[in-house]
Amino acid sequence: MTLPPDIQRPFQVFVNGIEQREGRDFEVQGGSLVFANELVEPRRDTMKTYARLMFWGRYKTEHSVDVAYAVNGTQRVASKLPISAPA
Repeated sequence: MTLPPDIQRPFQVFVNGIEQREGRDFEVQGGSLVFANELVEPRRDTMKTYARLMFWGRYKTEHSVDVAYAVNGTQRVASKLPISAPA
């Protein structure tokens, strides 16, 4: 998962709103985050998806990754970063 180009340390990483710890939950390699656990990107919603939700619900695990950081004193949040397949 590629980090925003303007990111500076320190930053906070959240998966589904739960803060993750560097060294335990993820590692920073170059300009990317590498997670200890496999993350599943959310499916895109279509009309077919909404029809299924009405009858069966949605119970598959999906992850949303957000990174909170500051640039020149201004707080920023990169939301719903794209999840790339494990190497």
